[in-house]
Amino acid sequence: MQIEIFDYVERAAATLEENRDALNRMGARITNFLEDMFEEVDETVSVTYRIKTATSLKEKIVRNAMYKQYEAEKLIYEASDTIGVRLECRFLDDEKLLYERLIRKFNVKRDDAYGVKGRKIFLKLDAPQPERQKNGLEIYRIDGYVLDGEKKYNFELQIKSLVNSFWSEIEHKIIYKNKRFMMIDKFVNELMMSIHSSLVNIDKQLHMLFKRCLSTTAIEYKDQVGDTLTMLINEIYSRLVEDKTGFPVNIKSYSEAIVKYVLEYSSFTSRAGMKQAAMRSISGERYSNTVFAVMNRLRKMEFDDFHAGERMDVDFAPENDLQKAIADRLLSGINDDFYVNIFFHIFFNIEVGDDAQDFTSYVNYYEWRIASGKTPAQSVLLRTLVEKSDPAKMLLESGIESLNSLHVAD
Repeated sequence: MQIEIFDYVERAAATLEENRDALNRMGARITNFLEDMFEEVDETVSVTYRIKTATSLKEKIVRNAMYKQYEAEKLIYEASDTIGVRLECRFLDDEKLLYERLIRKFNVKRDDAYGVKGRKIFLKLDAPQPERQKNGLEIYRIDGYVLDGEKKYNFELQIKSLVNSFWSEIEHKIIYKNKRFMMIDKFVNELMMSIHSSLVNIDKQLHMLFKRCLSTTAIEYKDQVGDTLTMLINEIYSRLVEDKTGFPVNIKSYSEAIVKYVLEYSSFTSRAGMKQAAMRSISGERYSNTVFAVMNRLRKMEFDDFHAGERMDVDFAPENDLQKAIADRLLSGINDDFYVNIFFHIFFNIEVGDDAQDFTSYVNYYEWRIASGKTPAQSVLLRTLVEKSDPAKMLLESGIESLNSLHVAD
């Protein structure tokens, strides 16, 4: 017979599920209010909310011995973060700016909290911010509550830059969802702090570049943003490749090649307001927005789906002989060459379509890079050279540039 705690946990989880619709209504009410409040603030990226899952609630009950403090049926009203709200901004320096705006707007005192006249949403703003977490890093985390008739729903508001939001997602997925990792593991702690330090440097670089975008040429700005994005992708995926394969590898050159694609041709450029293959005419600000789109993509993905080193089967229907040559050569190495395999595992993980769609996009991009403006005679020779190329070297930027620079006498 199980001890009483198991019954308590199930009753608390059942109460959560019974009230999920109401909790979602409150979460939407809070986010809609904050979206209106920060609509004209350029530094704001998004306002989102989540309701704690039953599994997460059960884990927290046991971890914090909450069964000793509250009745099971009242727990969701007593816990501070049953509703979690995230106010997201671009850069680390913007976190303080958004927090100060909250202080100015929530200026009506009510017991231990502050609200806005005519609204039933309150924040406890007396606690010092930012607060220091157990991992030693700082975070803007504010307790609040929303009133709905006689009911009071607590929520937790976090203000996070894209870098901090991105890092916390990575930390959660690499550590908290990976049972092999323990926080007491010194290596894991050092690894995560190394990633965080790299991301802070990336934030500083992006912020500096963003401020300079109006006084820097598009091509110069593209190169600077490309270097920053390469650092981000290389930092994350070199760690993941090592975790999946069991040994460290140098993938920087392949990260650079992926970033070239991202900035010039990928679906991310479209989301940043750019048309494919039109990168030479876009502004610096759109390059930054492309980076933000990639970061949002990376922080939301499940890295459990990243299977570096495993075999892949990819379908592709070429539209011409050159595309067929490119695809055949790359596919010949996708399961036989380590770096080709790693490249496409990373590429498919980052891009948003299925593997066949993403591979088609890459072949189209490759054809555009090497054959644009070539004569029919040059295209025939290109096909011959591609058929003889090393697949791994083909993927590198130096390999693409070598084919692109081909000149044949008419």
